[in-house]
Amino acid sequence: VSLQYCFNNYTWCVFPCMGEWLTTPFDRYRCTAISNAIKEVESNKRVQGLVLTSSNPSTLCAGLDLTELHNPDPERLPMFWKSFQQVFLDLYGSRLATIGAIGGNAPAAGCMLAMACDYRIMVASPLEGRPPLIGLNEARFGIAAPPWLGQLMLRTIGFRQGEMALSLGTLFTPEQALDVGLVDQLVSDEEDVIEMSKKTALSWTQIPPHARVASKMLARKEFVDHLVKTRDEDVDQFCAFVLNEKIQASLGAYLESLKRK
Repeated sequence: VSLQYCFNNYTWCVFPCMGEWLTTPFDRYRCTAISNAIKEVESNKRVQGLVLTSSNPSTLCAGLDLTELHNPDPERLPMFWKSFQQVFLDLYGSRLATIGAIGGNAPAAGCMLAMACDYRIMVASPLEGRPPLIGLNEARFGIAAPPWLGQLMLRTIGFRQGEMALSLGTLFTPEQALDVGLVDQLVSDEEDVIEMSKKTALSWTQIPPHARVASKMLARKEFVDHLVKTRDEDVDQFCAFVLNEKIQASLGAYLESLKRK
């Protein structure tokens, strides 16, 4: 994770996302790196905003590393899941004004990162002839989103749209994502995503911090506190779910299908 500090009260945060969409894992190392970067930025009391984006122009984040979930090490799996929870808690509960600059695909964990931000800007232009996609697509490869992540989707786009999206593993085009409220703004190309995100971050940091943070926590604190309170239970439930034979078979079949592409 690289951080570029600016002099107008926000910071430009870039986390590296190397390689192609479905071959870029969101592993424990990356979770920890992003959490550490957020904490580093927050430690500077002069900084009030953060722009989150990827160094890969086609992908914000390619989702979880499924090899962490398929035939996992029973001791490593809980640590991996706790690191994923921590990224969400650090970003969703941050005192910073967080802007998600979505320059490409954002499935699964990428969608989580976007939803955890205060404001989301997405590129609308096609990538290699196809529109970029965003959503929680876990159902497509045989697992369900964890309860807190599913609830985050419901809170973001509403109950009925969220229920259908979770059940179908829907990946939304930029226009569809804007229609349901999964993103807040569309721009024409990648350069526009960066520039508009900077302008938006600057405008958010003009609000008195005590008022902005208090308002944010009014909407988010109960949700954050509930996950913190039930965190160990969530880890246990997730690990039990992933280790189920049917889930392992589904994950194995999905990973094999990726190898054939």
